[in-house]
Amino acid sequence: MAITIRLLRDDEIQLANNFFNAIYQTNRPLVNFRWEFLEGPFGKAIYVVAIDDSVTDIVKVVGIQCAIPVELINGRGERVLSAKSEDTLVDPAYRGQKIFERMYDLLFEACRHAGIRYIWGFTPAKKAFERIGFAIPFATEQALLVLQPLAAYRYLKSLNEQNKTLDKIKILGLSYLSWFKGLKRLFGDHLTLTETPLSDKDKAFQRHYAGQDLFTLHETTAYLTWRLGHNPFGNHYRSYQSVLGNFDALVNSRPNVGYIEQIFAPVKSPQHSGIRSLVDILHKQGVPLIRTFNFSSNDVLKAQGRQLSEAGFTYLKRGSYFVWKSLDDQERIQPSQLLINRLFTQGNL
Repeated sequence: MAITIRLLRDDEIQLANNFFNAIYQTNRPLVNFRWEFLEGPFGKAIYVVAIDDSVTDIVKVVGIQCAIPVELINGRGERVLSAKSEDTLVDPAYRGQKIFERMYDLLFEACRHAGIRYIWGFTPAKKAFERIGFAIPFATEQALLVLQPLAAYRYLKSLNEQNKTLDKIKILGLSYLSWFKGLKRLFGDHLTLTETPLSDKDKAFQRHYAGQDLFTLHETTAYLTWRLGHNPFGNHYRSYQSVLGNFDALVNSRPNVGYIEQIFAPVKSPQHSGIRSLVDILHKQGVPLIRTFNFSSNDVLKAQGRQLSEAGFTYLKRGSYFVWKSLDDQERIQPSQLLINRLFTQGNL
């Protein structure tokens, strides 16, 4: 069986998306594919496909893999081009033929040619990525604060149709436990927050971390327009800043859930006061629970985790793995230098 590994052609976009939908039994619209992989501000995704050449009447896609160019920036204004790994998928009927490894070989080569220094992403498949040279520097974490226990239970239960009775009981217990712990937010200090333009996010990072060798997404106007303004997943983003300017945050609300997407603040500042104010804002918007995406990979992110707990969030140390592949001979960036937040994800969860 002859399998060809090559870059996706412009006239094959529908084929790649159809393959994704068939394997995952979902219905990702083509407009979502175009938004994520073709319209990004730092260039189109490098998209690799595996084709079964023994099928001659059609172009049979049996594997896909891509890298979305994303620029990183540090507190000194130094910029580095990276890429987010996405759409990693091999037809189960074709496994055992090293298609996964061969697609990544081509992807690494194409990324080097494009000037991409690092490839990163999120996956539960730890061993598969380790085999092809990715490091697994840390796991993702999450925290939640429940405002309406029954509504939160219904939402969390719906995230996995395979939940058994015991799983549902655990989710119900977690919903009430988080609601009870979240009541402590009512008795602490709050910050006065004002809504700010979304376009100010890059300035907020530079203001809080100027001169530091911490890297985050380069949130240019073009990036924010693409990632927030054109996001097709029904998100409603709002940016807030404290009156004193020592706390900046981005939140996102949907009918069934709210998210604290991003926090920029000094490590020693009273972030829990600002977090309580964000909870109040999302509570008024009627969301039944609030979720966050967390890491313990450096002092700044560890401090955020502690402050979330202090503000009433229930901290859950479980999630997928962060994967990291360096294509940079100088190893300019280490994963521990990243200020990761939920904007690093697709934005559809």
